[in-house]
Amino acid sequence: MVEDVKSENLSNIVIKNSGYMFLSNLILKFGGLIFTIIIARILLPELFGIYSLVLSIITIFIVFANLGIDDTLLRYSSLFIGKNNISKARSYFRFLFKIKILVVLIVVLFGAILSKVISYNIYENPLLFYPLIFACLFLIMESFWSFFATFFLALKELRITTILNLFLQIFKISFSMLALVILSDPFKVSGLFIAAFISEAIVLFVAFLILYKKNKELFFGPKTEINRKDKKKIFSFLTFMGIANVSLAIFGSIDILMLGKFVDLQYLGYYRVSLSLVLAVASLASLSSVLLPIFTQISGKRFNRGFHKTLRYLLILSVPATMGVMFLSKYLIKAFYGDEYLMGTMPIYFLSMLIIITPLIGLYSVIFQSKEKPKVVSNSILISLLINIVLNFLVISLFKGNHLFIISGVGLATSLSRVFLLGILVFQAKRIFNFRVRGIGLRAPIFATVIMSLFLVTFNYFVDMNIWCGILEVILGAGIYFIFLILFKGVTKEDFKLIKGLFNIKQVN
Repeated sequence: MVEDVKSENLSNIVIKNSGYMFLSNLILKFGGLIFTIIIARILLPELFGIYSLVLSIITIFIVFANLGIDDTLLRYSSLFIGKNNISKARSYFRFLFKIKILVVLIVVLFGAILSKVISYNIYENPLLFYPLIFACLFLIMESFWSFFATFFLALKELRITTILNLFLQIFKISFSMLALVILSDPFKVSGLFIAAFISEAIVLFVAFLILYKKNKELFFGPKTEINRKDKKKIFSFLTFMGIANVSLAIFGSIDILMLGKFVDLQYLGYYRVSLSLVLAVASLASLSSVLLPIFTQISGKRFNRGFHKTLRYLLILSVPATMGVMFLSKYLIKAFYGDEYLMGTMPIYFLSMLIIITPLIGLYSVIFQSKEKPKVVSNSILISLLINIVLNFLVISLFKGNHLFIISGVGLATSLSRVFLLGILVFQAKRIFNFRVRGIGLRAPIFATVIMSLFLVTFNYFVDMNIWCGILEVILGAGIYFIFLILFKGVTKEDFKLIKGLFNIKQVN
């Protein structure tokens, strides 16, 4: 179950785990996208706006329930598992699990109390109240499933989380569809969170059984003590990661939270559709979770080489994806969400930058976390959050009354604030680790992206678009990009070996 990094080739570990992480991300994001598409079509913009607002609020509550605990578990469990010190890893698991239980109970209690204040006083919308109450129940299951999934990641058991995430998406979509069918409009949004609660509960129970079978002492073994020095280290790391995660959650939700106050809920629905589509694409290029256990256990030249190689792959994927979404935004929204959401096209032009920026922020954040420097990330996020809030207020004030311009401007503000965050992290990485981004080979991906973009423009001009033409365009566009990427020598023999490894996971073990 436990692999020693010193005895296993680093590339093999990365290939194996990246393969499973890619599948897991694909399941989560593709499943999440399907789920969003289904409920958006059924609920229509106004009710979907209510759902989006409740989800953003509860996301912040969930982060408070985590408070950096999952990140701390991953950081130190990965470290001790890498050293084959299972007893130490187990003691950290049990200590952090106790903290998790206490924090979750406190957050749920406060969440239930604040639900009425948020609904009636802040947003002045009673329709938010019952969905928020049921969302608090979902919070419990989501928090503990996240904790268990994190430990599976530390164990490098990504195959298990991939399978469980697959079943989670199946359960979530199935139960949600049932809730939407049997419940009337006022209760549909509440029903979605009840469905999510049941789905997470089932998966959480299975995860518990698997962990219990693998190592009973994780939960019911002899007491394990952590000395004062280790506790001090844990709480120091936990504090900064908690600040970073809470700031990041607010950072990621502040646009929705502010729009929910200042625009009609249907426009919030339009914005949410655009954001969901962009983030679903961005997440496919993210490797941050799988990289943390690896970067924790390496240093020196291997550390620098791993960073540059990962950075290059992220850009090779995200640059063409950004242009593709920009050119296809209208057709993607029409095909997936329906004509009712076409007003969501304009924000996508500004939000598309997140497809490049989000994975890069994730990579740089992992670098600092792996080397016990979470303070850099937390401070950077706080500064960027303040900039985002200021920009959002400026946009809302400037376009007051024009809700379409407001959601588009907020999209631009969201992207610019993240560009600023990335800039801070790049500067700090250069200062602390002497990381330089020169020589990563972007010329070929850029040229290939330009040619792909010309094809997309031409295709859209001559073809009367429908869903099938859209699918064909995506396939042809991706094919053209990778053909010219190869012709321009943007990929090497080593790259082909790594790609082959991703699709032959069993052969790598």
